[in-house]
Amino acid sequence: MLRKILWILSILVVIAVLLSIISVYVSPADAKWMSLCPFLLKYLLIGLAALVLVWLFVNYKVAIPLAVLAFVGLKFFSHEYSFRDKSLDDEADFRVMSYNVKCFGILDKNSNLLREKVLETITAADADIVCLQEAYWAEKASDFPTVDALSKNLNAVSVQKTQLASFNHGVGGLAVVSRYKVINKYSHPFDSTANGFMYVDILMKNDTVRLYNCHLQSIMISDSDVEMSSRREGFNRENTEKAKNLYLKFSEASARRALQVDMVVSTLDTCPYPVILCGDFNDVPLSYTCFSILASGERLHDTFMERGDGNGRTFSIAGVDFRIDYIMHSNVFKCLRHKVLNFNIANDHYPVAADFKS
Repeated sequence: MLRKILWILSILVVIAVLLSIISVYVSPADAKWMSLCPFLLKYLLIGLAALVLVWLFVNYKVAIPLAVLAFVGLKFFSHEYSFRDKSLDDEADFRVMSYNVKCFGILDKNSNLLREKVLETITAADADIVCLQEAYWAEKASDFPTVDALSKNLNAVSVQKTQLASFNHGVGGLAVVSRYKVINKYSHPFDSTANGFMYVDILMKNDTVRLYNCHLQSIMISDSDVEMSSRREGFNRENTEKAKNLYLKFSEASARRALQVDMVVSTLDTCPYPVILCGDFNDVPLSYTCFSILASGERLHDTFMERGDGNGRTFSIAGVDFRIDYIMHSNVFKCLRHKVLNFNIANDHYPVAADFKS
């Protein structure tokens, strides 16, 4: 009887692990429920490891394929966590920063103080290329200096903006501040949402490089949503309804984001130049979003996976950390260092910087 239970449990865990792995290749627009599967992988691998140990004493021939599956699962989990800092000491040719600046704090009561802190943080990082998501620039720049002030601080030669929304007597959207000359620009706002992507072609050592800046669909999750999902309470009607609403919010955002990332990938697949891609994906590393972009074109590389350390968190909410901001690049560039800077706005995004050799 106990062996039968062990077999059933093992089969269920194997199916769940396989679904979690396969789900990163399935668009949530086609199967919304699968967007939740990657979040279970960490816990499923712990269960699978326990089953391997048990089967070693019961029947080692069963333990072997389970161990192989656990190893495959760990390879996928490496997208989520790096166990050592792999930074190189080589001198970099250029630095790239990606940062969701939350409109430079314009909606906060201490907006001017926050704006100054954001500008100081970005300026101190001394990046040659800065990609901003949720940027804000006032109709009169002197009223609330942001992107143009940053350009002056960095001695940039080019500032490119893409409008995605209008509010507070100004404009919100994407911005690229570059010390390299921009020779071409493309903007793609997404319908019915304040999200979108842009790319600029820049001249770097007489070569053309395409720089992407992306801001994909948010889940619009709140602190109370996260706190509710982490609380261990009974399944009463109120909690069940809240959990259902959270799932609907998550699955709808995942489906919309999948369609958005497909648009980004379609341009990457036809891109004739080396690529550096920055963005707030609003999605975790084990996702259709990240795997689609990494597999696009000539295949891109995630700077965190190459040189990062720890969980690489770039976003915090209600004490829970996520990595949803990324810098990716083509093979022609060598990433030397990946850093998440220890500054965020009102418990939100952290800036990400990467050093490169061209």
